[in-house]
Amino acid sequence: MSNRLSKGGDLINRNKRLDFSFDGKKLYGFEGDTLASALLANGQNLVGKSFKYHRPRGIVASGVEEPNALVSLGTGPAFEPNQRATVVELYNGLVSRSQNRWPSLKFDMGATISLLGSIFSAGFYYKTFIYPRAAWKHIFEPLIRHTAGLGKAPRYADPDRYEHFYCHTDVLIVGGGASGLIAAKLIGVSGAKTLLLEQSPHIGGRCLIDKVKIDGKDSRRWVEDLEDEISKIDNVTVKRRTVCSGIYDHGFVIGCERANDHQPNHGSIRHRLWKIRAKKIIIATGSIERPLVFPGNDLPGVMLASAVRDYASLYGVSSGDRTVLITNNDNAYRTAIELKSLGLSVPAILDIREESNGPLVQEAKNLGISVRNSKGISKVFGSGTVKGVRICSQNGEGTNEETIECETIAMSGGWSPAVHLWSHCGGKLDWDEKRGIFFPKLDFSPIDDKGQKFIFPVGGVLGKSSTKECLESSAAATLEIKKMFGFR
Repeated sequence: MSNRLSKGGDLINRNKRLDFSFDGKKLYGFEGDTLASALLANGQNLVGKSFKYHRPRGIVASGVEEPNALVSLGTGPAFEPNQRATVVELYNGLVSRSQNRWPSLKFDMGATISLLGSIFSAGFYYKTFIYPRAAWKHIFEPLIRHTAGLGKAPRYADPDRYEHFYCHTDVLIVGGGASGLIAAKLIGVSGAKTLLLEQSPHIGGRCLIDKVKIDGKDSRRWVEDLEDEISKIDNVTVKRRTVCSGIYDHGFVIGCERANDHQPNHGSIRHRLWKIRAKKIIIATGSIERPLVFPGNDLPGVMLASAVRDYASLYGVSSGDRTVLITNNDNAYRTAIELKSLGLSVPAILDIREESNGPLVQEAKNLGISVRNSKGISKVFGSGTVKGVRICSQNGEGTNEETIECETIAMSGGWSPAVHLWSHCGGKLDWDEKRGIFFPKLDFSPIDDKGQKFIFPVGGVLGKSSTKECLESSAAATLEIKKMFGFR
């Protein structure tokens, strides 16, 4: 594994090797890896082709927000297309394949269409291939359908087993980050029946990566201690690998548990559908990092800054020996600092803002990292992967400046609250012009049959940016809920 670091990797077990394959090539990773982290560790940056023009696609994120790294898993009856490599947990014998390419990922005949992209406008085929009429049905349409698209549809019956059941709870908490965990403890000790759903295999959210101090402890240690306390509260249930997919009327919630995707066993239950009735719901889904727009930002090697940090810190994987970071916020500087601590090179930080003088900025400068304010990217060099960048003035004035060689571009356009569930159940949004985010408008909170609020967004989903603000918002929501229930 050419890109596996000797440092980092808090979520992997280096003593347990797992063999897997990608496009028929035998590779290996470690227990705790995702398919994405294992592919990056083996130097496999190219993972697929784009929908229409078959442009090269690589890994962008490290979670469910991944837009590019869609792969097919399994063979025969176990075949399943369009799975995000970033959330597929690695297991021994996993078979994965890239999609939307022929005959191979490196030599894709469909990529030739990109050479004629300027004349292939949207819907061009509906005007071009009209005559002869019979040719559309028997030649042109089958050819276009074969060329475009992503994964192929399964051909065999699904051999796995699934189940569903009903669950009733006083309080449902969606999200197992700092805000969700503290809510689970504070609600749990009051005696209310509490259910916490976390979509990933790990509890703690950003506390596992962004090292901050909580109650005088390292955030990761704080999470471990809090998780241990919660496990001793009988009326609190914590379910990992369970995503909340919708909130409906009267506190009805749908959750999907991936019970055995990480250890396939066709004789046991694979997925479990939770049909939940909750009196009160706390949404602690956090926020999602935004990308930035510049020429060539779709090439393999261009990733979210938080994802570059995640792979390095949690999985001990380098996305590239040299990383250029482009950002409009201080949080992204954490990535540069983390990479430096692991012995990787950060040739420059391009900050599109005119000024940036926060503590993280100063820390990066003290490490010897070059910070260029009011700078952007005018060109990304490389065909199948990033080879370098050309920087320019962010306001578009003046001539292009120097070229910097690099293998990775870490981009960060700030963080957007994950307000999907709030909007799903009828919650209204407000706009923060300064930060460029939509966040829940609490004055228009959905109400239940008794005329009371029953949805409580907390932490990052509420637009809070600091750990302190997240924990305070969660504590305030739990206090309001306990008063409604009459609990101590």
